[in-house]
Amino acid sequence: MFRFFRGEKVTFNNKLFIVVKKIRIDHNPIIDTWKEHLGADTILKKDGYYWFCEEIPSVDFEELT
Repeated sequence: MFRFFRGEKVTFNNKLFIVVKKIRIDHNPIIDTWKEHLGADTILKKDGYYWFCEEIPSVDFEELT
Protein backbone atom coordinates (compact mmCIF):
# COMPACT_ATOMS: atom_id res chain seq x y z
CA MET A 1 0.00 0.00 0.00
CA PHE A 2 2.73 2.48 0.93
CA ARG A 3 4.57 1.81 -2.32
CA PHE A 4 1.83 3.71 -4.10
CA PHE A 5 2.75 6.93 -2.33
CA ARG A 6 6.55 6.56 -2.42
CA GLY A 7 7.25 4.76 -5.67
CA GLU A 8 7.81 6.15 -9.12
CA LYS A 9 4.85 5.64 -11.46
CA VAL A 10 5.13 4.73 -15.14
CA THR A 11 2.58 4.14 -17.90
CA PHE A 12 3.04 1.30 -20.38
CA ASN A 13 0.44 -0.04 -22.85
CA ASN A 14 -2.19 2.26 -21.32
CA LYS A 15 -1.66 0.68 -17.88
CA LEU A 16 -0.26 2.36 -14.78
CA PHE A 17 2.59 0.73 -12.83
CA ILE A 18 4.54 1.43 -9.65
CA VAL A 19 8.28 0.94 -10.11
CA VAL A 20 9.43 -1.21 -7.19
CA LYS A 21 13.12 -1.44 -8.13
CA LYS A 22 15.50 -0.80 -11.02
CA ILE A 23 18.47 -3.12 -11.59
CA ARG A 24 21.17 -2.58 -14.21
CA ILE A 25 21.00 -5.11 -17.03
CA ASP A 26 24.80 -5.48 -17.12
CA HIS A 27 24.73 -6.81 -13.54
CA ASN A 28 23.04 -9.95 -14.95
CA PRO A 29 20.38 -10.27 -12.25
CA ILE A 30 18.43 -13.50 -11.81
CA ILE A 31 15.12 -12.11 -13.05
CA ASP A 32 12.70 -14.69 -11.62
CA THR A 33 14.32 -14.55 -8.18
CA TRP A 34 14.15 -10.75 -8.04
CA LYS A 35 10.58 -10.74 -9.37
CA GLU A 36 9.44 -13.13 -6.63
CA HIS A 37 11.45 -11.37 -3.91
CA LEU A 38 10.04 -7.93 -4.79
CA GLY A 39 6.49 -9.10 -5.43
CA ALA A 40 6.59 -7.58 -8.91
CA ASP A 41 4.16 -8.73 -11.57
CA THR A 42 5.74 -7.00 -14.58
CA ILE A 43 9.32 -6.39 -15.72
CA LEU A 44 10.14 -3.67 -18.21
CA LYS A 45 13.48 -2.90 -19.91
CA LYS A 46 14.48 0.73 -20.39
CA ASP A 47 17.70 2.77 -20.47
CA GLY A 48 19.94 -0.18 -19.53
CA TYR A 49 17.82 -1.21 -16.53
CA TYR A 50 15.24 -3.83 -15.68
CA TRP A 51 12.29 -2.09 -14.07
CA PHE A 52 10.45 -4.36 -11.63
CA CYS A 53 6.88 -3.09 -11.42
CA GLU A 54 3.48 -3.72 -9.90
CA GLU A 55 0.42 -2.97 -11.98
CA ILE A 56 -2.07 -0.56 -10.46
CA PRO A 57 -5.47 -2.05 -11.29
CA SER A 58 -8.00 0.19 -12.95
CA VAL A 59 -11.18 0.75 -11.04
CA ASP A 60 -14.60 0.49 -12.62
CA PHE A 61 -17.25 2.22 -10.59
CA GLU A 62 -20.81 3.27 -10.90
CA GLU A 63 -22.44 6.20 -9.24
CA LEU A 64 -24.99 5.41 -6.56
CA THR A 65 -28.09 7.55 -6.56
